[in-house]
Amino acid sequence: MGTTELQEEIKRLLGKLKWSQKRLGRELYYAKYDDDDVVEISRHEEKVKKDLIRKSTKTEVLQSYMDIIVNHDEFQKLDTMVPTYQKTGVLSERIESGMNNISKLVGDLISK
Repeated sequence: MGTTELQEEIKRLLGKLKWSQKRLGRELYYAKYDDDDVVEISRHEEKVKKDLIRKSTKTEVLQSYMDIIVNHDEFQKLDTMVPTYQKTGVLSERIESGMNNISKLVGDLISK
């Protein structure tokens, strides 16, 4: 998935979770850090909001957001699936690319 597709998918999942973008920022902060620094949490919330609208946001950043969302306890309780292919490094680049395309196709089909 590209940047725009990941941003849209994250927003779709936020809707299913009934989370705001600020809530996502807080959850990402808590997943990454062990403190409750209110100023840093606020900065992180704003960074996440910007990452979800900028076309220049790296796909790796957005994919890390997706990983944290799908592994969250609240997401696990939903009847939702996110088919994403994670490179294994074991398969050839051609097969890895094909597997990624299959995952994207499945994701497009189930999100409609």
